[in-house]
Amino acid sequence: MKDQFTHFGELYRYLELQPPKEAFLHYRVEGVYKNISKSEFLQTVRYLALAFYQNGWKGKQIGIAVSPSPYWLMLDYALMLSGAVSVPIFTNISSKNLHFQIMNADLGTVFIENREQEELISRAGKDVVSVYLEDIPNHKVFSGYVEEGRKIDAQNPSVFKTLIYQISPLDLATIVYTSGTSGTPKGVELTHRNLISQIHSTAQNYRFDRDSDLAFSLLPLAHIFERMVMHFYLSRELSIYFADDVKNVGILLKEVNPTVMTVVPRLLEKVFFKMRTKALEGSFLKKWLVHLAFYRATTKDPYGDLTLFDKLLDRIVYHKLRQAFGTRMRMMISGGAALSDKLYRFYLNIGIPLYQGYGLTESSPVICSNTPDNNKIGTCGKAFPGVKVKVTPEGELLACGPNIMRGYHNNKKATDEAIDEEGWLHTGDLASIDEDGYVRITGRRDELFKTSTGEFISSVYIEQALTGNGWFEHALVVGEAKPYVVALLFIEHDFLERLAVQMQTAPSMILESQKFETMVRNFIGSVNKKLNHWEKIRDYRVISDRLSIEEGHITPSMKLGKKHLMDLYHKEIGEMYKGHL
Repeated sequence: MKDQFTHFGELYRYLELQPPKEAFLHYRVEGVYKNISKSEFLQTVRYLALAFYQNGWKGKQIGIAVSPSPYWLMLDYALMLSGAVSVPIFTNISSKNLHFQIMNADLGTVFIENREQEELISRAGKDVVSVYLEDIPNHKVFSGYVEEGRKIDAQNPSVFKTLIYQISPLDLATIVYTSGTSGTPKGVELTHRNLISQIHSTAQNYRFDRDSDLAFSLLPLAHIFERMVMHFYLSRELSIYFADDVKNVGILLKEVNPTVMTVVPRLLEKVFFKMRTKALEGSFLKKWLVHLAFYRATTKDPYGDLTLFDKLLDRIVYHKLRQAFGTRMRMMISGGAALSDKLYRFYLNIGIPLYQGYGLTESSPVICSNTPDNNKIGTCGKAFPGVKVKVTPEGELLACGPNIMRGYHNNKKATDEAIDEEGWLHTGDLASIDEDGYVRITGRRDELFKTSTGEFISSVYIEQALTGNGWFEHALVVGEAKPYVVALLFIEHDFLERLAVQMQTAPSMILESQKFETMVRNFIGSVNKKLNHWEKIRDYRVISDRLSIEEGHITPSMKLGKKHLMDLYHKEIGEMYKGHL
């Protein structure tokens, strides 16, 4: 069978017909990686799909609220092959969003991994069955489903074949909920065709070897970006290693030594600042050299000529920095949020091939991406194969193609607002497309605000600048219908603790010190120098509170819940506009 599969049933058959692979999927148990072969993966998916179909789940929405692992993928694939609709749920979702998703998707069953989730689900006010899977694959419920499917298959092996060939590319495969940063989340309906189209488009842009490439996964599978990447990895039969805890990533990267991984800008920022902090330890001469190396890496054109000095810096500094990702990394793909040009240049210049992409849940998700053949800093690359893009006279990016969602679940009004009569998805992002076809995102329409003086301001790049030195984990720029711009700056606690050690005082005392106030004021001044006069930060407040996903301060994909935070810190915002309200 050729690899032009059109739905997940055909993908399953394609994988079945390929040669065996023993080192396929890997997950950690008590600090040691365990292996699942391709045949074991396919067999388990087959049995689960039969059991789910036998239980009458065809056409029903079933939630998955368990941590990323090969067993998450098994549940997901089995649900889609059984004719059910897979609904991924973040394990650390806020109770408000969880209850909304349960009701909106009309979930009757949810796979969970701890009793706290069961308690949250019970408060939703709906009769939902929680399937508790604390210890997959040994849990009796999971193994019970597998055994049930095994018996069905033994009695009539043709049932599974009939089941998967009943699937249509236009069948609903999954409902994925948006983060809800600007209001109520929306359930994005994605078909088999939507998801499969992304596999084929990715294959045209990126080349992998079944035997030599090894993928490392650390992002949540409930996020459409990592989930689509998993579909692609599986279709190419790459060996995949899952991180058991994001705190272990540094150790695991050296242990696994992968060739490819997907990341989000926030992770790249954290690694950058950790690299710089560690590299600056030592003598005055070493610190001077490190400062020089980091300055060069963040400012040099990575595609320009290498000087003798660049080669010297690589030998002394950069090769050590690369080791943070192992010794074989040949491709890192960043998505989920805007990546600063500074970080983009840095990773390319130290020898880490990095490619920024862009997309939405509504587009399954990739709309455009930089690739090994076409990579331009400051852009999100060219349109994905099969995807068309254009910019409206108002500057909004539109996309059209086989990856565009069927619509929002139970929300026709929002669907009609998002997809026009000609099938173009209105992304809500402001963009430009250069003469070579590279897409540059310039802001988000709902983050473009107008001051009371009539000036339009895009907050995203100001917020990016405010978090660019590692002092603040998040920044929230405010100014809608106000006479000037102000900011809430959420302190990075690792930085605060390091500063406390240097100043030999308690972290809580740092924020009240004149030295810290001077540091922040000077930093704000340096940011303001690069802004138009109407964009400059006139006042700010440093916030020491830790932001929480469970409380709705940030989303599981690390985006700010801006409306919620503006309500929460209305007093601090009001103080900055005192006399101007």
